[in-house]
Amino acid sequence: MRQLLAVHKQHPFYGVRRLAIHLNWSENKTRRVRTLAGVVIPRANKKYKYKKGIKSEISAPDNALRQYAVFKDNSRPQDGMDYSDMVNAEAWVQDFTHIWFEGAWCYLAVVMNLKTREVFGWRIGVNHSSELTYAALLDALSKHQAPAILHSDQGSEYLSYKHQILCERMEIRLSASTKGSPWQNGFMERWFGNFKQELPSLKNLKGIAYLHEAIAMQIHYYNTKRIHTALKMSPAAYAATLNINSLSSDKVLQKVGA
Repeated sequence: MRQLLAVHKQHPFYGVRRLAIHLNWSENKTRRVRTLAGVVIPRANKKYKYKKGIKSEISAPDNALRQYAVFKDNSRPQDGMDYSDMVNAEAWVQDFTHIWFEGAWCYLAVVMNLKTREVFGWRIGVNHSSELTYAALLDALSKHQAPAILHSDQGSEYLSYKHQILCERMEIRLSASTKGSPWQNGFMERWFGNFKQELPSLKNLKGIAYLHEAIAMQIHYYNTKRIHTALKMSPAAYAATLNINSLSSDKVLQKVGA
């Protein structure tokens, strides 16, 4: 119990699976000890419904990630959908969410690498416009090589001329989920759900600069310290293993003269 409580103090939103990975225990043992310790994880708040935005400037592209998905039941694609092959699409996914701060809504736009689940770019603003999402994309592109695919939902924030022109220049294929199908961008939906649940209370912060700092620290924690259950390690640690494997492959090719 002392071991589990120590990890819970450091990572208060870890569920049974992450605790088990961190402690190197079985999930059954972890669940039993967590129950004895009286550890309870807060539940997420109800989902916020956005007001309808302005009309999109461009037509929605096809969902380029659909070819990587496996469906158990085509008539109900949201049931039992296997996302695992999507991570090999060389794609980034993007979305935004709302944050209540100092009596008003702020909006956080994020760009994530689908392969490593790392957050590559983000921006926060007072409205959810294409300017905000475009700035998040530029943040990601300023630090990382462009992806083959850039996926989002069909919000007007992403279906803009500026996004289209930039992606054409960078040879990035734009992709969008089908309307009313949030599971087609499930990686981002899940990320925001966990992020907002784990973000520390903002009640005592004064000024947008402190909000920016709090979000930056939480994203850094997610990228570098928080265990991702699918990866069994943090996204940054997983990315490092991919780089090591890539370097090893290059050395082998060099030796055989490839």
